[in-house]
Amino acid sequence: MALSRDAVIWGFRFILGRDPESEAVIEAHCAARDPEHLAELLMRSPEFTSGRRLTKLLAAHAEPGNSYRSRGAHLSTSSARFLLLGNCQVRPLARLIQALTGTTLATAIELLPKNLERLRADPATLERMIAESDLILAQPCPEKIRFMIEAFPGAQAKLRSIPRITFAAFQPDADYVEGANGRIAGCIGEYHSALAFYGWTRGLTPAQTRELFSDEVFASLGYYDYWDTARALVLAEGVRAELPLDELIDRWTRAGLWMHTMNHPKPFVLADLARAILAREGIATLAGVEDFVADELSRLGVWPVYPEIAQRLSLEGHYHFKPSHNGLNPAQPVVLLGLEEFLHASFDIYAGYGSGELRCARLESERYRALDARLAGARPRGESAGPQDGTERAGAHGHDRHRHPYEGLPDYHFWRRAVEAPAMADVDPVTAPSFAVEKTDRVATAGSCFAQHLSRTLRSHGFTYYVTEQAPGLPAEEAARRNYGVFSARYGNLYTARQLLQLFDRAYGQFVPRDAVWRRADNRLVDPFRPQIEPEGFATVEALEASRSEHFAGVRTMLETLDVLVFTFGLTESWRCRADGAILPLAPGVAGGQMDPRCYEFVNFAVADVVTDMQSFIARLRSVNSRARLLLTVSPVPLMATYERRHVLVSNTSSKAVLRAAVDEICRSHPSCDYFPSFEIITGNHARGSYFDSDLRSVRPEGVEHVMRVFMRHYSRGQGASPDRDLVRELAALNDVVCDEEALDRRPRTALPAA
Repeated sequence: MALSRDAVIWGFRFILGRDPESEAVIEAHCAARDPEHLAELLMRSPEFTSGRRLTKLLAAHAEPGNSYRSRGAHLSTSSARFLLLGNCQVRPLARLIQALTGTTLATAIELLPKNLERLRADPATLERMIAESDLILAQPCPEKIRFMIEAFPGAQAKLRSIPRITFAAFQPDADYVEGANGRIAGCIGEYHSALAFYGWTRGLTPAQTRELFSDEVFASLGYYDYWDTARALVLAEGVRAELPLDELIDRWTRAGLWMHTMNHPKPFVLADLARAILAREGIATLAGVEDFVADELSRLGVWPVYPEIAQRLSLEGHYHFKPSHNGLNPAQPVVLLGLEEFLHASFDIYAGYGSGELRCARLESERYRALDARLAGARPRGESAGPQDGTERAGAHGHDRHRHPYEGLPDYHFWRRAVEAPAMADVDPVTAPSFAVEKTDRVATAGSCFAQHLSRTLRSHGFTYYVTEQAPGLPAEEAARRNYGVFSARYGNLYTARQLLQLFDRAYGQFVPRDAVWRRADNRLVDPFRPQIEPEGFATVEALEASRSEHFAGVRTMLETLDVLVFTFGLTESWRCRADGAILPLAPGVAGGQMDPRCYEFVNFAVADVVTDMQSFIARLRSVNSRARLLLTVSPVPLMATYERRHVLVSNTSSKAVLRAAVDEICRSHPSCDYFPSFEIITGNHARGSYFDSDLRSVRPEGVEHVMRVFMRHYSRGQGASPDRDLVRELAALNDVVCDEEALDRRPRTALPAA
């Protein structure tokens, strides 16, 4: 039975959103058997599958008054059908797409060899799946799906690329071990510890291998250098799929740990990815429904973030390995392996294979060969590496009586290798930063004038230099002249820890100094604690107090919302009000006020004073901002003058020594505090004084550049040196891995501890 002309026109308008282009097209479609047949023909057209009409339909379904939704059958915003092709991530992605849209069908096919073989052997089923799909979402694996495109050319019009999320920076030690029949099973699914396998291949015992899990070894193997390369690879996946992922990566990172393993993202990551994919296709999504989708990838095992690595990433780390056969089953308790248990179980697995039968490609890199040399240097004379025989002998950090404790230490422990040998510009005294700075982190600065170099560097590299006290529409030069943006608020130089502590107390009304206003020689007024922020001074007390109130509001906002505070210690010498202990940035009479020995006294802070003041400030900061991190530095700029009865050179040495010793003690007692050695870079022997100008006090641009280069290399993600080629190859290879536990060579598998 042929369809009427009106029925065909109605079908075009409803499905394609337009009238037929000609009478000939109308007549051709009148041959459809029935309205369902017409709809099937139109929905197979490139115009519909390209997403243009699909977008219109979904937008119509998303309208609040749409009758399809008002029937209350379910919360569907779309009747689109999806076919997802790729690695293990497509399974949860399909469920999330279904949940986010209410779609009736989202089918996932993991491109394992067995599944591909089934599809090749059953072309009728494959053809039906392609025909029934409105969109085919495929990860970049052209060699695996080429036969589909060649066999069914219509699939090409429906094909859309989606990214793979592989990110090894949280778990850089996890890798794959291969046997003669492919990847072998480990204690945590298909994952193995590269260090565990390394220890076994080098003839170490599990106990000796445990000693390799250390900051020095991680640094030598580049485990702290994975972030930039891993991020770049994820971004490249996004570019390939026409999905910008940089903002999403930043969002995930702010949330903390976002991977279960190097290629198993957490649910909120995949939910964001699903939203981005659907938004690209113009498909509306529902809010919050991803919370109802089970986290199936966590069932496959969870790899820990080692404590040493976690500290660099501002996370909480541990050595708890969750095997893949336990976890979310409510009838079975979670089994966790400690590091020692994990190593013994891993060695038992490897012991079931013959000599030379197992391989981990990473162990062939220069990084691991350098570790070989280090172990060889640590081994007693005459002892050579060999297959594990179960005997205990000195490893990287063993305590054999023939060794001394300095053998095998990294180069940075030795003056000749770390200071004498490198070129002056290459000396880098940073070894183990406690955290990194994201471009989205709000970084505030305070302290001596040297801190201003960091603010300029952050701005020039696109980081968020946090300023809470903004210039009221002033030109840039005038704003800088009036101390806007020089630091994060208009407090001027805070040379001492006591000034910083009292600034907090004054901003929160906990301390109101006796000195509120000073008068200058020209009869203008200044703030005793910010005597130089207004070059012309204030005309009235009211104007000064209004500026102070605005300033305190900016300080409170800064302290409560910053992510990182960089504080540069400058001096130990200061002037103090006898009446209430208020610390002044300049001696009375220099920029306002009058010096009166009955009211003011000289003070020179000791190490204990600086430590106590800074610890008190940190406690106060934690009370208003528990997530704040601190980066502490010591200014290399020498004292302009000293009030002590001794030579200024002696006072300068004493002051810097006090500050440096105090900062060391502070950072040792506060994990969220880190020390950045700008002082050592500028004043160290390697520089031979060349980083100071002719006045022997001003730091030359070359010195500032050296300091900022080291800072960006170690503390900023995305701004480091070119990544190691072996590392690029290693992480790129991870992207091509498809999880396939059933295909693992499980021949020698030890039993895991019972619950």
